Amino acid sequence: MKELSIILILIAMISCKEKQQKDRLIKSTFENSEFIEIKDFQVYLPISYCEEPVKQYPVLYQMDCQNLFVDSLAYGGISWRYDRVADSLVLTNQINEFIIVGINHAGIKRFSEYMPQKVIEDIPEEHKDSLIKRIEFPVYSDNFLKFLVNELKVEVDSTFRTLPDKENTYIGGSSMGGLISMYALCEYPEVFKGAICMSTHWTVSLDNSTPEIVMEIQKYFANNLPKNKKIYFDFGTEGLDQFYEPYQKIADSVLIKTGYRIDKDFLSKKFQGNDHNEYYWNKRLDVPLKFMFGTD
Repeated sequence: MKELSIILILIAMISCKEKQQKDRLIKSTFENSEFIEIKDFQVYLPISYCEEPVKQYPVLYQMDCQNLFVDSLAYGGISWRYDRVADSLVLTNQINEFIIVGINHAGIKRFSEYMPQKVIEDIPEEHKDSLIKRIEFPVYSDNFLKFLVNELKVEVDSTFRTLPDKENTYIGGSSMGGLISMYALCEYPEVFKGAICMSTHWTVSLDNSTPEIVMEIQKYFANNLPKNKKIYFDFGTEGLDQFYEPYQKIADSVLIKTGYRIDKDFLSKKFQGNDHNEYYWNKRLDVPLKFMFGTD
């Protein structure tokens, strides 16, 4: 881990010294995790990072890094363009700067990495078999979160000028990435202040055919929702998103019963005509970023 820190520091220093270089995206690999297989990740530094050498920044840990920054690498050929959206909002003084840590998903094991593990463990036996048949690999999201919190976050905090406390640490994702972000906030309330959950894949299945599993997810959320956090939920009305509204309404009611105030502690947005893909997540990304990092 020390060797990785040294390499990352050197890369950051080089990128800062090259004044004409606009690319603040640092690519790296975590090779020796105690909890998961080798994991690629990328760190996107704020605009002022090189010019203000003592300034510290909040951090957002974002799922599905393959789809965040580069169109040609993204699923479907269109990325979130996270860097461009964040920079534009900073330059127009709509949000405060923050560091983005994009974590690659596990490819064919993505579902197993992002599916809330404790939900799987609590599913009644009569429904568990039908779900297990849909899963090619054992679910290991608890180990993924242990990696994120106990290894990756430690590495990032020791290498970059972060504000490492829970008031300045956030997590986010879409679809199954939104589901694991919700799970992380519930499992590690001492680590994360907020979660961005876009098009949260409450249904688990691709055809809304497992309502009994959805109910277990909702039950977990109701029983484990921490207080005093910031949570963003949204959904569209096309593709997979067309199934989410009734389940999102249940989640919203849980938030309100727990004392969360809409538009202050949480947002829950419906985007008419939006489909389940990176193009639409890019189009509305400004909404959660302003909610979490806004200058107001």
